[in-house]
Amino acid sequence: MIIIIYILIFLILVFVAIIGFKAASTGIEAKQRNKLNRGITKNSKKNITKDLSKLNYLYKSGAITRKEFQIAKRKILKN
Repeated sequence: MIIIIYILIFLILVFVAIIGFKAASTGIEAKQRNKLNRGITKNSKKNITKDLSKLNYLYKSGAITRKEFQIAKRKILKN
């Protein structure tokens, strides 16, 4: 009986750890997107090439989706 309890506790801990890692990675991605958006609006006319390079890096690393990439790219080129 006690072994079953330990197994259940272990499974709960694994589940909580997985949820924690997913939340942390989502937070990191959101922080990268926010950092990019602040950089684009702050000095978009000065560093278009630099902004496009940052945007491309985020897209290639998987931090942003293709749709987000295209929207941000349009913002950069529009300004």
